[in-house]
Amino acid sequence: MTEERFEWLFEKLMQFGLKLLVAILLFLGGMWLASKLKNLIRRRMIKRQVDPSIREFLIPILDVLFKIMVLLTAVAAVGIEVTSFSAIMLGLAAGVGMSLQGSLANFAGGLLIIFFKPFKIDDYIEALGNSGTVKSISILYTTLITDNQQMVVVPNAILLNNPIKNFSIMPTRRLDIKIGISFNENLEKTIEVLKKMLENEPEILKDKPITVEVQEFTESRINLAVRGFTKREVFWDTYYRLHKQTFETLKGHDISLTPTPSKMIVSDKSE
Repeated sequence: MTEERFEWLFEKLMQFGLKLLVAILLFLGGMWLASKLKNLIRRRMIKRQVDPSIREFLIPILDVLFKIMVLLTAVAAVGIEVTSFSAIMLGLAAGVGMSLQGSLANFAGGLLIIFFKPFKIDDYIEALGNSGTVKSISILYTTLITDNQQMVVVPNAILLNNPIKNFSIMPTRRLDIKIGISFNENLEKTIEVLKKMLENEPEILKDKPITVEVQEFTESRINLAVRGFTKREVFWDTYYRLHKQTFETLKGHDISLTPTPSKMIVSDKSE
């Protein structure tokens, strides 16, 4: 009797061992195939010029789904009921979901960003006091690279629920220069000189408004707003060049700035 039980046990162990071996092979092969399939989809998306924001958001989700399918296939090969296993996984997922409500909110925020497109990868944006180029939009976070090459990671839910300035939507940007001159200077001459400077600048668009206006009076000076539009891609080069050129132009016409240093500001407005 003992020998029969031993043989039965040995047979069951052999059957289970064979199933386990098959399950391991299926799991390893499935993971390899899932990786290849993920890379294939990525290459196809790139070839068909799918928006990088959509591509980088969907690929990780597809990767997780492929791996879950592989895991379920391996579990079924062992002989475990997939429905029972799925119920256990769903219960665990529900428990984890309750403890990770913030992450679920970030996931939903990522979906809304991809769907409504307030910005996309490579856009230059300002949000929550941070300015930079959008490097990636993942399922939970958006990554920015600032002008000084620092990486800023912002949760999608927080990002979506706060104002976002996107400087890459419009093809042009308005450049503002704020300067102060003395009350003793000839105001009309100063305005004329600055307007001519803008008109002679090749990167200032001539089909857009070029204005030099009195912005405000202070106790010691008259503040002027010098404004012109440039193409977005040459904005910063023009910004720095005009900063220097404004000083030299006024100096060349014997127009003195006030003791308070002139300040050049970047307008948040575009057209």
